[in-house]
Amino acid sequence: DSLRRTLEGAHLETVEKTSAYDGSAFHGHPGVLWAFKATLRGDGTESWMGVAGVAALDLVAVWFLRELARRFTRDESKVFRVCAVYALNPIGIMGVLVRSTSGVLRALLFASVVAALDGYDAACGAAFALAVQLNPHYVALLPAMGVMCASSASSNRGSKFGKLMRLASGFVGACAASAAMMGDDLGKWWKAAVEFSILSEDQTPNLGLHWYLFTTMFDHFRSFYVVALNVIPLALSIGASMRFVSRPLLSLTLSLMIATVCMPYPTLHDAATYGYLLSVIAADDKGNPLSYMKFGVLIAGGFLYAALLSPLTWYMWIHTRVANANFYYAITLVYACTQILLINQVAGSVLAFDRHRKLQKKE
Repeated sequence: DSLRRTLEGAHLETVEKTSAYDGSAFHGHPGVLWAFKATLRGDGTESWMGVAGVAALDLVAVWFLRELARRFTRDESKVFRVCAVYALNPIGIMGVLVRSTSGVLRALLFASVVAALDGYDAACGAAFALAVQLNPHYVALLPAMGVMCASSASSNRGSKFGKLMRLASGFVGACAASAAMMGDDLGKWWKAAVEFSILSEDQTPNLGLHWYLFTTMFDHFRSFYVVALNVIPLALSIGASMRFVSRPLLSLTLSLMIATVCMPYPTLHDAATYGYLLSVIAADDKGNPLSYMKFGVLIAGGFLYAALLSPLTWYMWIHTRVANANFYYAITLVYACTQILLINQVAGSVLAFDRHRKLQKKE
């Protein structure tokens, strides 16, 4: 979701007249590239339209988040708080200032969830297909999205199997349309974006766990860990969808959290995205299922630790040379462990909440 890489890709096509995927600079979706190309000046530099476009995408994401919150609560004050969490999040504000393209992915994910809850299964599949094209690791959310469509109370058209078929048709249709629009760039995009992300080809240090692991291990172990780190999120997503079948938004949020931990190139925007979904879950009129969470100070401290010290240790390692890779990787381990603790607490809190409600009904 880097602006610099997107601008480099747009510059290659508008000024150099070569494909944005020639080289290793751009790994995004052609749709994002086409949108940014339309906002460039004649000399290939960024214009004010790019800034306005990124801000508009965030407004679209906020609108879908508001509509999602209204599916769980009729209290407009709760809806306002959910939107305020989005608008006042410093990570989101910095994302707009640096013109991150993460707003596109977030808007598509929120749109697919709203469509699934309202019974628009084909539209849900189409929006989710575009989200998966932007981030291939979102395919781990497919089981939860299928359960959400099948269990939607807003649509009585046909059976659960029919709903899943409409979801699949929308997904396949959007993929086919994207492939047709890409044309000759389809193969280049697949190699530069999908294979690049799935196989974790770039070991540049980041907040993920892959770069240090694959740099220090023996090469003949690499294939095993590539498969494991891609299969684990999907397997756990299936388990979460089966266990929380009555809470599809929760299972989708847990799946997103697990996928974020296992992604090779995660960003703080990924954590912000599931944070917004957690705020919607907490606003439920039937009760806050996250009220039984513990270790809130520890979890908040872990995220703050990673947000503040990751750029500091990066600067100490890369620029001043007074630290090494182990300092930075320690931050990524804290970040991953914090997210794992959060996953554990969210799931445990919901189970305790549901158990308490069952006991109250018996009494």
